[in-house]
Amino acid sequence: MESTLVATIYWGGMLVLFFFWAYGIASFALDMKNKIIPGIVRYRRGRRAEAAKREREEERDEREQQLY
Repeated sequence: MESTLVATIYWGGMLVLFFFWAYGIASFALDMKNKIIPGIVRYRRGRRAEAAKREREEERDEREQQLY
């Protein structure tokens, strides 16, 4: 009787730990999908837009210099 109680408590504890382990992995995967990856994409898109804007301004300045 005593050994079955210990085994039940052991397996119950392992089940609880497995639940939190699986929940952590699923939560991490959803955070990556919904927050981290879109944030990286937005950052890269913004950097690309800034580079294009800087390039246009440099070309405009260059043309202004050629006019004078």
